Amino acid sequence: MNDNLIQETVRRLLANEVSRELLTAVEDGAFASDLWSTMANAGMTKILCREEHGGIEASWLDALPLFFQVGYTQAPVPLAQAVVGQYFASRYGLDLPGESVFSLAAGLQTHGLSVALNTAGEPTTLTGQIKAVKWARHAHWLLAELNDRLVLVDIKGTGVHIEHGVDAASLPADTLVLQHAPVARALPVLIEDLPKPLQVTYAAVTAVQLTGALEYALDLAVQYAKDRVQFGKPIGKNQAIQQQLAALAGEVACSYAAATTALRDLPAISQNHAPQAEFSAAVAKVTASDAVKAGASIAHQVHGAIGFTYEYPLNFATRRLWAWRAEAGSSTEWAEWLGQAFVRGGSEQFWSHLTARTLPPGARQPTHQTAGQHINTERLVVHV
Repeated sequence: MNDNLIQETVRRLLANEVSRELLTAVEDGAFASDLWSTMANAGMTKILCREEHGGIEASWLDALPLFFQVGYTQAPVPLAQAVVGQYFASRYGLDLPGESVFSLAAGLQTHGLSVALNTAGEPTTLTGQIKAVKWARHAHWLLAELNDRLVLVDIKGTGVHIEHGVDAASLPADTLVLQHAPVARALPVLIEDLPKPLQVTYAAVTAVQLTGALEYALDLAVQYAKDRVQFGKPIGKNQAIQQQLAALAGEVACSYAAATTALRDLPAISQNHAPQAEFSAAVAKVTASDAVKAGASIAHQVHGAIGFTYEYPLNFATRRLWAWRAEAGSSTEWAEWLGQAFVRGGSEQFWSHLTARTLPPGARQPTHQTAGQHINTERLVVHV
């Protein structure tokens, strides 16, 4: 399956299935179960997985059209989370149903969790709160990143309570309250040069979604500038409007370039080496998030008041842009992390590693046990 076929398949599917009625229904609390089943049956959730697990072992760049079209159409489904979750499950030998819904938690989201360990040092239960977990109320699995482990938790199982919440797009962003929630499986991080693979991949795919939604806002703004007539001519004939649209197009192009590079640098299912992934994902998330800040403003300036109304499609796009901008780490968090990494690396290594899209040796901070963690030296009932 080549990327053109993937792109055309997902584009046609989402163009046919994503309607104003579906968007509104999901924002009112429904789940797009028919659309989700169709996408899962088409193999989209398992595109990166091993062949024996139902995948085609595609590269992350091959999967770019999936994330981009979800952003462009604002499809109200957790496809990015499922692709990431299935990738890690398959990478470590798990064959989970294609319709499984995943929620992801990494970075600051998991700080403060208390992790009980068995005598072998493996996590067995989680206790604490994880806020702003997207799609948790509909999910089957939580995939969380804790120090040097990825842990899989059955969200429908014991010890998990869900407090409903929404993000800026009125989509599910719940709080998970964990009380000795059993860890179904602990997955070791075995990718060289990528100690935080979930955080990095989550940021990269979110950057692609942001790019897709931003391009949709650009297309809407261009069409509106052609159609809206004022003082006897389309407003797009005015040089000031043309300059704004050119600036918006530039933001989309920069975001697309950064997001594409980030996906190219992520490791495929059979690769265990990713020296450029952290740097590229951080740059992509910062670039896409900053593009949203400038681009959404331009799109609304071109549209005027109509762009803010719930009835107009730009409203849906920009609300998702703001929601995804805060997802998988904000631009401030990633920019600070990247800056501190190069400061720790020293000035002599700055230029060579910047141009190579890699972090200087010793740039990463040592992995410390998260505050509030404790070790339970008893062998627990749940084995991981």
